[in-house]
Amino acid sequence: MSRLGSLFPSPHVRKADMPRLLIFLALACPAAAVWAAEKSPPEGPAGAVRVLVAYYSLTGNTEQMARGVAEGIGRVPGVTAVVKPVADVTKADLEAADGIVLGCPTYFSNIPGRMKVIIDDWSWKMKVDFTDKVGGAFATGGGEAGGKEHVVNSLLLFMLSNRMVVAGPLYRNEKTGSLWGEPGATAVTGPLDPGISRQKLDAAARLGQRVAGLAKRLKKPEN
Repeated sequence: MSRLGSLFPSPHVRKADMPRLLIFLALACPAAAVWAAEKSPPEGPAGAVRVLVAYYSLTGNTEQMARGVAEGIGRVPGVTAVVKPVADVTKADLEAADGIVLGCPTYFSNIPGRMKVIIDDWSWKMKVDFTDKVGGAFATGGGEAGGKEHVVNSLLLFMLSNRMVVAGPLYRNEKTGSLWGEPGATAVTGPLDPGISRQKLDAAARLGQRVAGLAKRLKKPEN
């Protein structure tokens, strides 16, 4: 076997040995180490439905909402939540995801510039195929009417433009029996209502549960 061929893992390499193998790759062949990291198996059991929750957060409020979304995803049997800062998301994460939920704070009534550049690069540079993945969105912001719904709609438009199917949380009025849906989940985090309330975490969980349920229904069985 050639030296280059010996750098790549055989199908019999144990999962426990992977960290040492990646260190060896980084020392022997840096390019191979990058390849191995990008191709590493995604989180969760094989064959599971996966929903990626990718968020941008500076103060931790949006991250709390992301964890709320993950809690809702966990309510659906057979679905695994993968929660990551948007800057850490790899092409392998995106390709393995059956559903993707995006969340960010509201900057001057819009998506933060760094968040926008990253998600645009998923299409322009990574060339990810998002067709028929299920999407959802959430946003945080300091004011009652600071543009959070505009941010949610902008994230959903990004998904629709990339051929995704989008959904929002569902609600029911227990007194009247009426049902309704909303475009996404939002939370006020400024002086008027600091922090993330229980009601806002419930909205995030409803969003995660809806996306997870649809992703499970739409996932094609493996041959």
